[in-house]
Amino acid sequence: MKKIYASFIVVALFCSQSFSATKTIVRETTGRGVNRSEAIKKALQEAIAQAKGVKVSSGRYDFDYRSATSDIERKDAGKAVEFDAVSVQTEGTALRTDIEGLIKTYEVLDEKKIDENTYEVTLKVWVYGYEAPDKTTRTRLAVMPIRTPSENYRFCNLVVPSWYISQRLSQKLVMTLTETNKFAVLDREYIQEFARERNILLSDDTSLEEKARLGQVLGVDYMLVGTISDAGVKESQRMSPVIGHSISEYEADFNFEYRLIIGPTRELKLVEIVAISLETDEVKKLVKEWEPKNLNYMEMVDNLASKVANKTVETIIDRLYPVRIASIDQNGRIIINQGGKRISEGLVLDVFTQAEQIIDVDTKESLGKTEILIATIKVDKVAPTFSYAKLIEGDLSKVKVGLICRNKPIEAKTTQEGLKSSIKTTPKGGVKLPFD
Repeated sequence: MKKIYASFIVVALFCSQSFSATKTIVRETTGRGVNRSEAIKKALQEAIAQAKGVKVSSGRYDFDYRSATSDIERKDAGKAVEFDAVSVQTEGTALRTDIEGLIKTYEVLDEKKIDENTYEVTLKVWVYGYEAPDKTTRTRLAVMPIRTPSENYRFCNLVVPSWYISQRLSQKLVMTLTETNKFAVLDREYIQEFARERNILLSDDTSLEEKARLGQVLGVDYMLVGTISDAGVKESQRMSPVIGHSISEYEADFNFEYRLIIGPTRELKLVEIVAISLETDEVKKLVKEWEPKNLNYMEMVDNLASKVANKTVETIIDRLYPVRIASIDQNGRIIINQGGKRISEGLVLDVFTQAEQIIDVDTKESLGKTEILIATIKVDKVAPTFSYAKLIEGDLSKVKVGLICRNKPIEAKTTQEGLKSSIKTTPKGGVKLPFD
């Protein structure tokens, strides 16, 4: 049997999506048709279907037409049929299969004529495939463009356009979420740039192998959407009785309302509001150098956005992926499963064991489990993806891998009673000195 080699592009039925290259998937398939060419086409389609999958859709397409009267007009180009009335009486179901792919090459292993109307071929087919450089099983999340009801936000005398604040917060959220190492963060900001790249791949200037990169966009598990309802810095004047003239006071506000949505189902997983309000002393910390006559308000915007992003991500992580004990070495050193910028040296965490599961009496769904405090640890070294901690309270033998850790609440400072005064007064209302 003579072996035949060829390069071939299959575009079958209605699908317009291309598949990718950089690797090849080998399949051996058989196809039948009314002639040799049709049989090869069917075998190639089967190879692509095995390698890439098949899209099947259905619809109701079968109709019965009834006419009261009709007229047939013969023309040079054919016949024109006219009806004065048409009714649809029956219905049925039709299946449609969409297959498309790029064939690198194929080899005819066997071919034969079954009968007068049937030809059969067996092919070995190399289908272009694409494998992403960074495969991950992490939850896929995308930060969607953040909404702003106002066109501008005022930072003292500087008017900042809303698109800039929205962009900066979005970028801070993407950066902070990526640093948690818990999500595969998908880009939804540079859509136009991706569209231009797609047009390049679709052009005749790229090879079939490069076109294999098309059709690989990932869908989301979670979408983070939100609205900046307020942002800005206000300056006011207050008279100081100490120095005898007015002094400037500052107040910074940033309110971000956000939702974490399950992408495929659009179910709300989390709805929260991050509200930050800072007074003068805290506002001054938003810039490296405090120069009232020449303040860097854009630096303030960036640092406010960072604070909002950190609080947002902290809530999301605490809900979906709370800090857990990852390991305990022989020396009793505790390793937790998060690091990077989100965890800092000196951070104090309470360690909990989970006990009874609580069920909602109305929905019959789990509300979570009760948590019992068993120990307190303090972070003393931070790595990019994990951190080291030491026990400061509790029994180390009860600390196990997998236990949840949460930030230890900051205890409110209580005002201590002052020492009893030792000053004594004289009968005339004066002060009795120690040598009196």
